[in-house]
Amino acid sequence: MVNVPTRTRIWLVILTAAAAILAGSGISGERWVPPTDWWVAASLLLVLIVIERLDVSIPFGSETLRASVGAPLALASAMYLGVGLGCLIVFTAHVADSILARRDPLKSLTNIATFVTATAVGGWIYVLFADLSISPVSDARNLTVALVASLAFVFVNTLCMSSIVGPILGMPVIDLWRSTTRLAAVEAVTLPAIAGLVALAADESAIAVLLLAFPLLGPQVAYRTLARAQRSTRDTLETLVDAVEQRDPYTAYHSSRVAGYARQILAEMSDIPYQLTETIVTAARLHDIGKVGVRDVTLYKPGPLTPDERMEVLRHADLGAAIVSRTEEYRMTASIIRHHHERWDGSGYPDRISGEDIPLGARVIAVADAFDAMTTDRPYSTAMSDEVAIREITRGAGTHFDPVVVNAFLRSVGAERLPSAPDAILHPVPAR
Repeated sequence: MVNVPTRTRIWLVILTAAAAILAGSGISGERWVPPTDWWVAASLLLVLIVIERLDVSIPFGSETLRASVGAPLALASAMYLGVGLGCLIVFTAHVADSILARRDPLKSLTNIATFVTATAVGGWIYVLFADLSISPVSDARNLTVALVASLAFVFVNTLCMSSIVGPILGMPVIDLWRSTTRLAAVEAVTLPAIAGLVALAADESAIAVLLLAFPLLGPQVAYRTLARAQRSTRDTLETLVDAVEQRDPYTAYHSSRVAGYARQILAEMSDIPYQLTETIVTAARLHDIGKVGVRDVTLYKPGPLTPDERMEVLRHADLGAAIVSRTEEYRMTASIIRHHHERWDGSGYPDRISGEDIPLGARVIAVADAFDAMTTDRPYSTAMSDEVAIREITRGAGTHFDPVVVNAFLRSVGAERLPSAPDAILHPVPAR
């Protein structure tokens, strides 16, 4: 594994070793398993492989949700067949999935380590405290224990995943864990019911377990439909932004560059949570979407704008916020997009708010947007050199721009903090 942080390597080694030991206990036999249960185990293994092969990644605004209904099957395996055999089934299923899908070794080890460990913890809780002579849904006690086991499964799974992936993303483990836990909340509630159905089916026959694949595939189809809809929304919005910018060669790929500059700035602000960073970068990519409502003759006019034309341009921030607010997954970016032309001293638009009343994302985009505007040719201005643009942005700290963001920007471009701006009113090149 290349460029993998040491903490991730350590966690992977520990958890993978634990997973191998737990799976090995299933091979050695922690208890005698009747032949009928081995057929049930084979059926669970087959269904789990099929389910894992059909997992889907759903873009949710700036986040990505990996959706699969394999978790209840994993937990049900340990609840019905015992921890050792359940871990062996999960271990084997994920190894098979990794081989069939040709997954990256890092992803494969992460999946194996986290799911086997979570299965063991959830399974142990159920085996220790439930009445194993009846099904998980037969009485209140077993159902309660199954719920606790499910919560433990989700807690361990998300914590292990966050501990491995967090250092790779450069994100605090606790922040990633909180985000992942919110996304897994529904799964935690549904696990006992589905695991109980699996146990009931297993009591009937191995064939009944195989038949469970059909109702379990339903959510996968729904997930894939949702994923296509989410991707379609994202692609439509980004295509709309690109279409606006492609109307003129001066502004082609402007939003993509601004998003890149915003990410570089945020990388220098170590106290910004990963989730907020991704939201701001997403807003930067879409910040000029409102220009779809501005006429070309106004947007690319080489000379001064008339009062009416000026008002037309000023409306693009408000229009952009209105467009993205209509989509659930991008609604969180609306306020950032609306205020990306506000100024630190309150002289911006559309609401003339100032200082920290301006959303952080808008303050970051303001700097990134201005830098790109100043360093590219426009119909109304000639490109400055990077050095001159950096100097202008530095002089605007405390008037046009948030000084903290400016300092982060300077660090991102390898520049030192320049002297404070003079008292003269500054007029950096505006980003229309």
